[in-house]
Amino acid sequence: MREHDAYDHMGNGVKRPEQILHKAVAHFLRLSLKPPVVWSTFPAGGGGKVRGAQLKAMGLRKGMPDLLVIAPGPVLVGIELKSKAGKQTPEQFQVATDFKDCGAWLVLCRSVDEVEKALRFCKIPMTARVT
Repeated sequence: MREHDAYDHMGNGVKRPEQILHKAVAHFLRLSLKPPVVWSTFPAGGGGKVRGAQLKAMGLRKGMPDLLVIAPGPVLVGIELKSKAGKQTPEQFQVATDFKDCGAWLVLCRSVDEVEKALRFCKIPMTARVT
């Protein structure tokens, strides 16, 4: 399987580079971030109009980052994951501005290595490295 290929539940080849990246980053964070650091993902993409309406009704704001990491300090880091060709939406740019205005970080990453570098830059304690 190439880096940008994935398979759906029927075994058909589909191209979902951001989903593959998201899973790889989640695996890395499980290995490298330990309490008291907490993190979570917010998989808001996909699911169609009904799911989108449900998330909106529950308060999910458009443009929120894919992951949030919170560490002692407190330090808040939002991580927006994009494929090599992926572009941020206007809503994502606005959320990045709002994070900055609150003294929080919001970083755009296109690889697990970039996630590690961003978290180290933001002084998030980590127990593993990308090899």
